[in-house]
Amino acid sequence: MRGLTKILTKAKSDVVIVSALRTPFTRALKGGLARMAPEELLSSVLKATVAQTGIDPNNVDDVLTGAVLQTLGGQKASATAIKYAGFPVSTTSATINRQCSSSAMAVAYMAGAIRSGSVQVGIAGGVESMSFDYFPHRGIPNRLASELVEREGEARDVLMPMGITSENVAEEFGVSREKQDEFALASHLKAAEAWGTGFYDQEVISVMARKVYDEKKGEHEPESGTEWVEISRDDGVRANTTLEGLAKLRPVFSATGTTTAGNSSQISDGASAVLLMSRERADLLGLPVLGKFVHSVVAGVPSRLMGIAPSVAVPKLLDATGLEIRDVDVFELNEAFASQSVYCIEKLGIDLAKLNPGGGAIAIGHPLGATGGRCIATLMNGLGKSGGKIGIVSMCASTGQGYAGLFVRE
Repeated sequence: MRGLTKILTKAKSDVVIVSALRTPFTRALKGGLARMAPEELLSSVLKATVAQTGIDPNNVDDVLTGAVLQTLGGQKASATAIKYAGFPVSTTSATINRQCSSSAMAVAYMAGAIRSGSVQVGIAGGVESMSFDYFPHRGIPNRLASELVEREGEARDVLMPMGITSENVAEEFGVSREKQDEFALASHLKAAEAWGTGFYDQEVISVMARKVYDEKKGEHEPESGTEWVEISRDDGVRANTTLEGLAKLRPVFSATGTTTAGNSSQISDGASAVLLMSRERADLLGLPVLGKFVHSVVAGVPSRLMGIAPSVAVPKLLDATGLEIRDVDVFELNEAFASQSVYCIEKLGIDLAKLNPGGGAIAIGHPLGATGGRCIATLMNGLGKSGGKIGIVSMCASTGQGYAGLFVRE
């Protein structure tokens, strides 16, 4: 109880969240944002952050962006977005790549900078256009020293396709196809209900995007020029998903496996942004507080079983903060694959009623660099709707890492 009391106590030095927004997450190549470059997506969510909060861009010291697949680490693209969004030359920028947890780590690192006093006001977020940057390499380097990766072991396993790690988890820990499909179904149904009830209205911004044409249907860009359309919803959510339909899908990564397109996260495009500062600074600027960042940890696991990482990271976080699993009101667990999600939920003993109330990445999508910020925004939403206070965001990450972060809703 002492840990909980301390965490809920407000202090001027708290690192608070003033805004947490994201674009819609849409399907790569075919979805509504497929023709938008990552810098355009990031710029959109940064502009929305300024517009909705009224923050003076001159007061933002630094912007830290999670980016996984982009050329040169996404630094030039992210800096372009920041300048285009209207931030002055005094606002600095950097990028971070901790794979799927990149924007969550951006929030953690920005929180540390604010606590140290080196940054007063910062934005941490992420962006990924998997339409632009995922194919054909699929996130695996095409050049590594052969001497390092020819032998069996961790050095070689870090290059393992993520779908194979999902199969490894399912096989090693006995996660059945039926459980995976049931979990995937729940993700779609929860997401569909959330959109229907307005759950995402405060979190998701609209983006004006170049229209995507389906050439198979005879659609082509008109000679008159680019058509622009408003994209305002995640387009991977399927309310009509059924267990029977999921059961018909073939395994993708192994002929005898259980990981399918239906029980895996969707390859997506999108961006997220979280505005952070001290409570004292928020009061000074007259900005309302959504919640606060408390603490985060990372944890390592075997690369071939990377999906189990939340089951290690969450206990590490609870131990560091003096909490127990029952103290947590909402969990946002990134659904990289149903196999690893099911394993982690059962291992941790998470109450399903507290898990991903608005659905997860299997339905919403998983634009790698943007997902952590999305999970934080959705956590703030979930806590607000449920009246809860304590929330945890957790996810696995390629190369055998896990992230877990603790947040409090005001």
